[in-house]
Amino acid sequence: MRSSVLFVAALVTGCAAPAPGDMITQSKVQAIKINVTTFDEMVRDFGPPRTRDINKQGLRTASWFYFNNSEFGAMQDQRTLTVTYNKDGTVKEYLNASAGERDGAQKAR
Repeated sequence: MRSSVLFVAALVTGCAAPAPGDMITQSKVQAIKINVTTFDEMVRDFGPPRTRDINKQGLRTASWFYFNNSEFGAMQDQRTLTVTYNKDGTVKEYLNASAGERDGAQKAR
């Protein structure tokens, strides 16, 4: 019984704290500079990525996710930022699915 109370308390506390994905703001996304912003700067600005991978071209990718559910369990907000890095560790391109924006792949900044 006591462990279930602690578990519920941990869940409530976890829900009350700001989610790391809350850090995916439009102003921060707009500050990403193609061929300039580094992986370490992305981690500084957005927190640790939820996923990391190597794509078919051998380039590193990283993704940040945020999901916000309403009190009734329906998803109210979803934000996803996926970044592909050049071999030198700078941002090659990114997809900000939160706003349906893509940068780097279609236009360079």
